[in-house]
Amino acid sequence: MRNRWLCLIILVGALVAGAVPATSAAQTRSGEGVLAYVWKGVVTTADEEGDPLASPGPEFQYGQGARLFWSPDARTLYIARDDGLYVTGPQGAAAVQMPGLYGRTVTLSQDMQIMYYLETVSPQDRDDGRVSYPLRELNITSFEGGAGRLAGYFGRFQPGSAMADVSFAAALYVRDGGLLGAGRPNLWPTYGSNLFGTCCFPEPGLGMFNVGSGDFTVYDPDFIPGAAALNLTRTHLAGPTVGGAIRVIDLITGGTRDYTIELAGGLGTVERLAWSPDDTYLYILARRDPDRPLALTVDPPFPVDTRSANIYLYRLNLVTSTIRELAWRPDVYGVSSLAATNRYVFAVVVEPNTALVNAINNGQVPPGTLPNDPILTQYMPATHLWRVDVIAGSPVDVLDNVWGVAARPVR
Repeated sequence: MRNRWLCLIILVGALVAGAVPATSAAQTRSGEGVLAYVWKGVVTTADEEGDPLASPGPEFQYGQGARLFWSPDARTLYIARDDGLYVTGPQGAAAVQMPGLYGRTVTLSQDMQIMYYLETVSPQDRDDGRVSYPLRELNITSFEGGAGRLAGYFGRFQPGSAMADVSFAAALYVRDGGLLGAGRPNLWPTYGSNLFGTCCFPEPGLGMFNVGSGDFTVYDPDFIPGAAALNLTRTHLAGPTVGGAIRVIDLITGGTRDYTIELAGGLGTVERLAWSPDDTYLYILARRDPDRPLALTVDPPFPVDTRSANIYLYRLNLVTSTIRELAWRPDVYGVSSLAATNRYVFAVVVEPNTALVNAINNGQVPPGTLPNDPILTQYMPATHLWRVDVIAGSPVDVLDNVWGVAARPVR
């Protein structure tokens, strides 16, 4: 009992951190964060311009990743890592690690009382050759470090889908965004007993799990979860479909609406979506063919990812169905996360493997070199926090060495 009350005290302290001035030595400027991201390996809160306010932590080593998300009441920032769950407030008090292990595929119920998570370290074999993952639910008012109640098994995933063997640009991309063409397995709460999530990773499909009965079904086989996004008040889920539409699902009623996008040259492949804070716009980040494709002219000593694209940022008016191009950027590997405030859209841009490809083509990488050789560090691409004004466009790089951007639900 004593340990339980200690956990409750820690949790309450973290939740109210936004109401008290932070005392962390990492505090850089006063004020409540509007954004959160990982900058130079440390979780950081930032203002609406994207400039850092405080660095509550935790710190990250090379190869570590996380999912950053805010609670619906905007009071708590969750940092879901493979080795634990951390919480802090919008004023940047030092992050506190909660007891237990939950992984990165985690979400909160709409009333913020229950945490749902997929236990991706424990795949369950299915008869069709796929695997499902245990879905657990845990009352967050009683964190004690144990596993949550086993509600059932979720999804129809390919074996090994929880892990990715990647390097260089892809390694930077998967820290928060998943794999190009398919996001990490994800979960989204509804307002009833059903829970939405990635159905058949890496294939399209939105799965639905009934927490009461334990039944799993495919709710929408055409929905592409990798690019999908909740609005900040968590009442609607939006994502592309295999037919090229943007589908918005009402999480209260279950109703849907499709937006058919008609653009000269086509929309391209939708990579990320983000909602405006007032729910009137969807920001769409789409990929098209690059201006300068990467190509290997010699056999590489190890597999090298040569993918790149020109990216285009659009704003879709959900009332009038009109769409406007805001900005574009040539020749990037991809955008691993996207977030919007009232004034700006922020994207984490990962550069392509240009330096590595050029070095291999020029004979600067000896045969037999392994992809984890320290001499290859010099060829690691950069990441940038790309900021676009939602009215004027005016794209600019705010910071380098950033990933995991998430917008706080403040109207």
